[in-house]
Amino acid sequence: MDAYLTVEFSGYDTIGTAAFHFDEESFCADYADKISYEGEEPLGELVSGEVACEILVQDCIDGELSEVSELSNGDTVVFTWDCDDATAERDFGVRLDYEDVSIQVIGLEAADVVDPFEDVELVVDGIAPFGEATLVNHSSAPYAGDIPFEMDTYENLDNGATVTVSIPQVDSDAMRTYYLQNYGISFSQTEKTYPVEGLTTYLKSLSEIPADAMQEMQARGEDAIRAEAAQDWGENVTLTAASCLGSILLTAKDMDDGSVNNLIYLVYQIESSVTVQEETEATEDAPAVTTERQEPVTYFYTVMFDNLLLNADGTVQVDFGDYDVPSERFTREIGGSRYRFRGFEDLDAMFRECVTVNIDRYAYESSVTAA
Repeated sequence: MDAYLTVEFSGYDTIGTAAFHFDEESFCADYADKISYEGEEPLGELVSGEVACEILVQDCIDGELSEVSELSNGDTVVFTWDCDDATAERDFGVRLDYEDVSIQVIGLEAADVVDPFEDVELVVDGIAPFGEATLVNHSSAPYAGDIPFEMDTYENLDNGATVTVSIPQVDSDAMRTYYLQNYGISFSQTEKTYPVEGLTTYLKSLSEIPADAMQEMQARGEDAIRAEAAQDWGENVTLTAASCLGSILLTAKDMDDGSVNNLIYLVYQIESSVTVQEETEATEDAPAVTTERQEPVTYFYTVMFDNLLLNADGTVQVDFGDYDVPSERFTREIGGSRYRFRGFEDLDAMFRECVTVNIDRYAYESSVTAA
């Protein structure tokens, strides 16, 4: 009977399947004229030849394969016959001749090995250390939309961090079988780590500020000083000069999304003068005379910008139109009158109000030098 047995293999290597077939048609074509039913049932008087052979096959011939699934090329499966020899001899007068058959698995298709991450891009956005990541799959492969990528983290990201992307449970038998059966593929890797880079960051050092950005901030500061002098100062108070002495950068020790995470003070030395009129008393010999003298006033002024951002290309984002000037004022008595100036009488007072009061929350760097 071994000559009428065939075993067929199908599917993909590692998940192949096997099925056996007994060629009843050929078997009966060869033996039908030698088989007749000789059993005690009345059926024997009616059955012979082809029909008797078919009943023999149905009632007496069977078997099974040792493995029928999860097969790989090169494996060996064994077909073991399970025949009813006694009934074959008694009712059909035949002896069945067979042996167990060992068959090597061949012909299973090789899966296409693909890199599921080949066209997958990690896109980061936002401001470090609060960046966010999303995955963009540019692949047009039929399986691309059927891969459940998973990120180990996607928020609160800083440059230099990493995001590991994996395909959950893809190494399980069920998932491996799924992709082989549906797409004929296996994966060359199931996990990939992407670096986080290119995020805009909060500026942390004065050296990171390009010259053009610093010049623009200084120019805005000078414009603010001139505007204040024109709008608020009396006619007898004159702005003589305003020179920038440097900058003080404060950076938050504990950054918080949506808060002020850095601020820069541009420190100016203001040279102004107050015109004082003095009148001499009239005498018998001379009338009263009015004279003028200039009383210089030197003080310090700050213009503050906050949340400066450093782009990956080295440029800096600054809202040049959004700045603060001091709320502090001091008073000078000149020529018998009192004058109030916005700013600080000395650098120590400026440093105390701008830096010292914030030292618990901010680190600082200063480039201020006295004129």
